[in-house]
Amino acid sequence: MDNFPVSQDIPALIDVMDVAAVERILTLAAGEEIEIVRPPRSGLVMMRCTDAFGCDFHLGEVLVCETELSCRGRRGYGMVSGDRPRWALARAAAELILGGNDPHLQRALRQIAETEQERLTRTREQERTLTARTRVSFDLMAGK
Repeated sequence: MDNFPVSQDIPALIDVMDVAAVERILTLAAGEEIEIVRPPRSGLVMMRCTDAFGCDFHLGEVLVCETELSCRGRRGYGMVSGDRPRWALARAAAELILGGNDPHLQRALRQIAETEQERLTRTREQERTLTARTRVSFDLMAGK
């Protein structure tokens, strides 16, 4: 997810955001006339995968949290992995903002997403650096 297309799929990015970014999105949406159509609830969905030969198979059930919001006749749906109702609400709110006609809210949401993407990229780079330090070169080991 290092080169995540921020402008194309902000709702998907929300699934990996930290709590501070999720709260910023919810604060951004708080000024809107949002109605909760379906409150956040947990459930299980079957995860389908494709193996190396192109055959689909069911990996198993995954815990998710989903919700549905409405604002001025538009609907926003949010589903995230795990039992995380605030993330589901943020994802649904992001869909409403992106599908709406308020360029100020859309810019603010994109800025939150870009900032969070930069943080994720830095974190992953730090993880790669730490992992690289533990790499062993077997060519240099004694006895070779």
